[in-house]
This record gives sequence, structure tokens and C-alpha cells, in this order.
Amino acid sequence: MAKIEFIQAKTEERPESMERVDVRVWGLSGRKHQHFLIGGGINFNAPGTLLLEISYTVNGAQFFYTRNYVQFQADLESASAVEEHLAKFERGEVDTIGFGDMLPETSILLKRDKYTSHDQNNQEIESASYQLEISADVGVVLGEASPGVRMINFDLKYVEAEDGIRFMRELIHEVVDAHRGRHPNPADLPDGASDWPFVRQLNHKAYDLISEDYDEHYFANPLLTDMFDSWLEQLPPGSSILDAGCGHGTPVISRLLEKGYQVTGTDLSPRMLERARKSFPDVTFVNQMVSEIRSEAEYDGACSFSSILYLDPIDLSHSLYRLYKAIKPGGLLFLNAYDLHPDWRGLPYDDQLNQLMWSWCHGMDEVTQALEEFGYFKVLKVQNVTTEEEKEKRIASWRKYTQEEYDKLVASYPVAADNPPDLSKVPENLSYCYAILARRV
Repeated sequence: MAKIEFIQAKTEERPESMERVDVRVWGLSGRKHQHFLIGGGINFNAPGTLLLEISYTVNGAQFFYTRNYVQFQADLESASAVEEHLAKFERGEVDTIGFGDMLPETSILLKRDKYTSHDQNNQEIESASYQLEISADVGVVLGEASPGVRMINFDLKYVEAEDGIRFMRELIHEVVDAHRGRHPNPADLPDGASDWPFVRQLNHKAYDLISEDYDEHYFANPLLTDMFDSWLEQLPPGSSILDAGCGHGTPVISRLLEKGYQVTGTDLSPRMLERARKSFPDVTFVNQMVSEIRSEAEYDGACSFSSILYLDPIDLSHSLYRLYKAIKPGGLLFLNAYDLHPDWRGLPYDDQLNQLMWSWCHGMDEVTQALEEFGYFKVLKVQNVTTEEEKEKRIASWRKYTQEEYDKLVASYPVAADNPPDLSKVPENLSYCYAILARRV
């Protein structure tokens, strides 16, 4: 984590005060061959887009927090190239060092402003001041605005040169780690370090609005059902199970109770839990996000259907850590979700279930890495559980969409008729349903 502090010393009138700005790079926004989507369009490639947190605290209390993206297209093998630029800054050969400022126009820059003053003898003195500029382009992340239209800016002036350079050096190493596929370990972070009320409130509201009509039919899928039941068979009879992101409880909690398990459900939507409590009055339900769970080795197993795997990488990482803490050593975790768009990442603020939510998609390989990266879980099985019937529906939908887009193009540009799409070649990046079984280490 790159951090910089501003301390106001204690005086007779008031105690010491400290302001602190943290920038934590969480990793790349996607894998090789994926493109990155923000606002209304494609933005370069996902591996060149860094997901990060920006936090501003005063006396340990969070004053401001946001998540955003910084572009850095270089394929870094080491920090040497960027550190050389920092060395040039230290030598005074360049006056700006940092990252970003292009689509989105988020940037983190340390700047030197040179000026000339005069001493008592009217002799010119060359001096310099330093400032750290952090600009978050929220327009392209939260809406359809063009880059740079809506910005949140921090201008931290009169930074000590040594402090600013140390901050940039820390940030450089975080960027390099991200390009090497490394991520922050939630276990090393203060409790609640990544809490963001915006995401909780936004998604809480959205799920409350759809709670009455929302229904799922997971066990109509025989592949998913078989894998779920094989997970249950590996748990001791009467095990205690946590359903993380349980919604209204049907059909997962119904199936768990039928098989004699003790169940606790958690969800961020109070209205979803109202439905759940009416259907299952003997089950304990807790209104919390998975990242808010503080249980310690309480459950023999945990499951999550179409819930935590739609969290962005930051919340997903914290949630997996909390599940690791909540499950007993050797306990089993079952996860299910869709990778809705394997070919692109980004656009977390988008229409889901006819509501604006903050969400993400992860592929099977991405979730496997997240589970095993810090040794919390050992993945036992990963399976694409998309049925043949569903595959055919998705292929038909792709063909229909591709043909319609081609027809529109030909209507505007008749010459395009010479290059019709080959609808016989089904793309490899169609969405798919998957399930993962992992053991808590």
C-alpha cells in the first residue's frame, strides 16, 4: 500500500491531528485477451487496467473512499524501468512522475513546481515545492459520461520531497506486483479497510426492490444438482452450514433442511430476509454482506449461489477470507455462478436484474486463483455445469444477435454485404454456468 501522512503537531490549544492518504492497487482488471469496458465503450485491454482503492482518513476515521481504475499499458517484468523514471525525477531531470490520466482520466502524479526567490542580498535562490495530485474519473465508471467530465480531485500541496518520493516508490512496487498477478492479502489489512457504504447501499436497495418477485431454480439443472449433492455427501450428517448470500432461501435452504443440516443464512437485503424468515422460521438469518461476517471456525461448510462470485475483485477477496475464517479447518465450500461475459471485464455499475447495481463477473480460473492464492482453500473440483439445452439457447441467441447487427450494418453500408458473418463458427467466449468445490485448509 502506498501511503502518505500529514501530521499537525500537538499544541496547547488542540491535540495532534493526522491526515493520511492510502492508495492500494488490487490487481489487473482482467486476463490476457479480455478487453476492458467503462462507460459507453471499449477501453484498451483489461490487463492494462489497474483496479485500485483510494482512501483518505483523518485521525484514523475514514473521510473519503472510492474505487477506480488507472491505465498502465506497459508489460512490466520488473520495477526497473519505472524506477529509472523516478530516479530522473529525484535528479531533477523531469518534474512529473506517476500513472494514468488517459481513458479513464484517473491519475496519480507527483509534481515539482520550481520557482525563484531572493535572499536578503537580493540574490536569486532556486527553490521547489512538491504536490501529490490524485484524480479519480468517476464519470466513466458510474455513468455514460465522457472521460474527464466528472472528476474527484485531491491536490495535496506542500508535500515533503522525501515523503512524496517514498509514496511513489511504494506505488510503483504495487503496480509491478499487480502485473505479476499478485494481490493484497486481506489477512494483512485492518478490519474494515475496504468497506464501501456505496456498494452496500446500492445493492441493498436493488435487491430489496426485486425481493417479492425474485426466484431461482438452481436444481432444475441436473449437472449443478449432482455436484451440489456430491458436496453434501462429503459433509458429516447434521453439519452446520452457512448459506452466504441466501436471498429468500429457496431452493437452497429447502434442500439443506430436507437433508437434515443445520443452516444459517446471511444476506444484505432485509426484504429478502423477510421472505426467508416467513418460509423458514426455525433458521437463523443475519442481515450482512459476506465481507462483514466475523464468525470463527463455526461452520462445517458454506455455500453461495449467484452471490459472492458477482462481487468485484476487492469484495470477493475479502469475502473469501471471511468464509475461510468462518469455516472449520477441513470444512467444505461450494460456489456457483455464471461467467456472463468471458471476453470482457469492467463496467461494475450496470443494469442487473433490471436494477442498477455494482457487480462483476469472474471465470472459473479467476476464482480458482482467488481461492488458492493465499493458501486459504484447496480447490477440489471445478466444473462447467451449463446444460446442453442451455448451450443451444445461448448459441441461438448469439446467432440472432450477430445476424441483426450485420443487417443493420448492411443497411447503412451496403458494401458490408460482401463480408457476411460465419454463423457456423460458434465463439469460445459464450457465457457459461460453473460450480466450484473447495476445502478449507
